[in-house]
Amino acid sequence: MRYFTLLVVILLAACKSSQTDLPLLQECPGDGDCEVEVFKESRLILKEDNTGIIEVTLEQDKDFQVVFIKYKDSTNKNYSEEVYLQIPLRFKEIHSENHSLKNQKVVFGKLCDCPDKGFEKINSGVLKLINLNDYISLHLEIKSNKSQVVQTIDLDI
Repeated sequence: MRYFTLLVVILLAACKSSQTDLPLLQECPGDGDCEVEVFKESRLILKEDNTGIIEVTLEQDKDFQVVFIKYKDSTNKNYSEEVYLQIPLRFKEIHSENHSLKNQKVVFGKLCDCPDKGFEKINSGVLKLINLNDYISLHLEIKSNKSQVVQTIDLDI
């Protein structure tokens, strides 16, 4: 798991030149700090096995962008959560809820020394994206099979 985290950090640093200005998360949940990054012209690649998602990477793709949100617990330095969301580069509005959320690439990851650590594709929740020309309004409610701190994200990109 440590190698995976290192891989994600290296990949994010390598993609830094293609990111936009850092968007502002309206409220960081729990007792923690949140980081948000947007990687334009990128898409998510999920490597899976019979246990689930074992690796999340980014690949260049001119039709998509990836929103990456990381929550770090300020009291437990060994605990963090990550959310990856792949969205089209060009769209007007996207509304997905529960079963239709399966059509979107939303990934939740829990990084810790705990029994339910790891990544999973989110298939239950609400995603609302509205392209307002100057910025994108994002509302995401995720319902994970894992215990989680990050449940609702409101963000202007």
